[in-house]
Amino acid sequence: MLSELVTFRNWLRRRSPHASTHRHYIYDLVRFFDWCDKPPNAVSVRDVDAFVLHCQAQGHAVATVNRRLAALRAFYAFLDLVSDSAPDQPVIPRRHFIYQGRCLPRDLQDQDIARLFSVIGDPRDRAMFLLMLRCGLRVGEVHALSLPDLFLVPRPGFLPRLWVTSKGAHQRVVYLSPQSLAALQLWLSHRPDIADPAVFLSRRGRRISVRTIQARLAAYSHLSDVSASCHQLRHTFARHMVEAGMPVTSIQRLLGHARIRTTQVYLHISDGQLQADYQEAMETVSHRLALPARGAA
Repeated sequence: MLSELVTFRNWLRRRSPHASTHRHYIYDLVRFFDWCDKPPNAVSVRDVDAFVLHCQAQGHAVATVNRRLAALRAFYAFLDLVSDSAPDQPVIPRRHFIYQGRCLPRDLQDQDIARLFSVIGDPRDRAMFLLMLRCGLRVGEVHALSLPDLFLVPRPGFLPRLWVTSKGAHQRVVYLSPQSLAALQLWLSHRPDIADPAVFLSRRGRRISVRTIQARLAAYSHLSDVSASCHQLRHTFARHMVEAGMPVTSIQRLLGHARIRTTQVYLHISDGQLQADYQEAMETVSHRLALPARGAA
């Protein structure tokens, strides 16, 4: 690995010790420099042009290409920060970043949720995935949960809750539904009594990794014949809250979104008012212009 990348990785770790940014950025940067086969001070704007075309030819998703460009741009911004003779920034946003239209979140249908959870019998796994489905936790947040983050027996008038550490080391409070609370308590009654403070442990008695959580869900998805990801469980939580009439600002706080715009996208996948307006308008149109039955003269 290039010495500059090692320095950049160490800086990212020191700046955000709880984040996984350093792993993702270095992964993307190693691939760029392996492909480019040039030192950082020799990379040009045209090299980035060619890299974007290469990624597109390989069939990479728009989000993947833009993420790699963001990592590269951040790397050169870091070099400019620490060096008086830093190379020019080769990533020009308006030239290189690919426009990505707004994509609606892909949630799971309720019948698929029922099929999926019908095959999840392991107490640990059921608790992990119910925290995503009923509390909206990200997979990384489930991984990071520690025993001191649990407040399962609150004082009167308060709900059981979790202290969740989200992106950027921000903390938020997440409340537990009766279903998720029961699943969590069942797992804690089975959890080995060891010194590690992690709520969810691997078979080796260590904090379970994000990849292992994802692999467990993939196995259950295969078993139930339901295509599901951890983030889809979180999306489904948001849809359920919208359908239940919860204000979008409250959903934003539960999900830990920094911007209300991020949360508002869920209004588009379950907009009861829009559905009612469409139904009323279509009934009016259908009565005014009734189409002949198929095959009628």
